[in-house]
Amino acid sequence: MLSARMTAPPIPFGRTECADAARATVAAGLTWQACVTLLHAPHPYVGAVAALLIVEATVVRTVAAATRYAAGCLLGVAVAVPAALYVEPGTAGLALVVFASVVLSRHEFLGHHGLHLPTTALITYALVRGRHPAELADHLAEIVLGLAFGLACSALLLPAVRVRSAERALERLRTLLAHHLDGLADSVTGRGRPREVLGPAWRHELDTALAQARTAVEEAHESVRWNVRPTARRHRRHLDRRVLRALADVEEQVCATGRLLDERPAVGRVGTRSQSAPRADGFAQPYARLLRTTALCVYDCRGQVRPHPALPAARHAVARLGRPGCDPPVARAEDRHLLRHLDAALTCLTTSAPASPRPAARRHRAFGSLRPTQRR
Repeated sequence: MLSARMTAPPIPFGRTECADAARATVAAGLTWQACVTLLHAPHPYVGAVAALLIVEATVVRTVAAATRYAAGCLLGVAVAVPAALYVEPGTAGLALVVFASVVLSRHEFLGHHGLHLPTTALITYALVRGRHPAELADHLAEIVLGLAFGLACSALLLPAVRVRSAERALERLRTLLAHHLDGLADSVTGRGRPREVLGPAWRHELDTALAQARTAVEEAHESVRWNVRPTARRHRRHLDRRVLRALADVEEQVCATGRLLDERPAVGRVGTRSQSAPRADGFAQPYARLLRTTALCVYDCRGQVRPHPALPAARHAVARLGRPGCDPPVARAEDRHLLRHLDAALTCLTTSAPASPRPAARRHRAFGSLRPTQRR
């Protein structure tokens, strides 16, 4: 169950990408038809291009792209109009427009949409210098229609809900953490160091899985924001950030435990007794059982109200094992560090479960007749 290796999943061209392309196509087509009908423009390429460029995978990204696109166009107009009207000769005005628009287009807020700032500035400068205000108005109107239809199609034409990809990424992370906890338990009981049991790149695998889970969860949260589909409202409860934070904290403790076990001398393992650690094997067996119990709790960390039933018992066993005077005694400093990391991981798993609502107190019927009643 826990022997799966983490590999980077391929990103196929599937239904989501086809839906994004369909929304962009519909937005461009509607913009073209609206510009031909309302503005009587024979070839409204500008509006269709604007609609194509702002349609993104989620509504939030589309709104951000439309804002950057509009900001770039407005800045281009603001730079070009004064230069076209008041700067002479025309070559000096053109140089000023090009220089100012290119500098402003490098601002990080505009992103790759900053390219439209110098383009709009040059077109505006040419139309204003040539005394063609009507063509400039039509040009800006096409952009406005393209942005409007792009936003409408992105918000209303079945916007994507990327919840399943986030759930799969969290499942891969849970499986990998549980597998590595089992491998650490095997390492404690004398089957080799963690890098020999799990492979030399096991910590890199955990880091990669955690990064992919964080990216997928953020994309899922972004996809359900401002989403009008009922599916988005139903799946909000599956995107509990507390689960991701708990798994990230557990991953940190697992990596710290692995580093300690890699540095631990061989006398602390089962089957290798020495005078410096006569009771080390007595600590190894219960600690390995606690690691495997933690693996079960990690695999069951799904944000439910009640955590895994073994979690409270595991925390109690860790506290009892690290108590002074326990049997077997924990005399080695690295053993105490191992217990500390394990206790921190179990604490993270405990806090990942939401607080259960307290049920309302019910009045027992047998005592109803004993309660005093008001006199009329």
